[in-house]
Amino acid sequence: MNKDKLAEQFVSVFIEFKPILEEHLEFNNEFLPHIFFGECNDYIIESLQKEEREKLVKLFDFFEKMAVAGDEYVRELLSVTILERIGDDKDILSIAHKYMGKETRKDSDEIEKFWRRY
Repeated sequence: MNKDKLAEQFVSVFIEFKPILEEHLEFNNEFLPHIFFGECNDYIIESLQKEEREKLVKLFDFFEKMAVAGDEYVRELLSVTILERIGDDKDILSIAHKYMGKETRKDSDEIEKFWRRY
């Protein structure tokens, strides 16, 4: 998994993000992974707040693939743009822990340790 194919892979699994991607591409004239996934964070956080199990299972399965099969850029994107944002709220992080795979949880724990949160 690499940044060049990441958006395509993501919206093929999560069609609801396709309009966000289209708007992102139109506005930026290119795919900016950190910006795009930053734009998706509100949806991810909202899904965690509502504990939308089916969506969360799919999201965190995708995140685990990013952690395991992603190149260095994709793994850094996952950590810095997605997991770090999830960790901003301890209640949201607690819900997210239920859905995280082994590598995603390891990355999340490293971020929280680095920032000395919770």
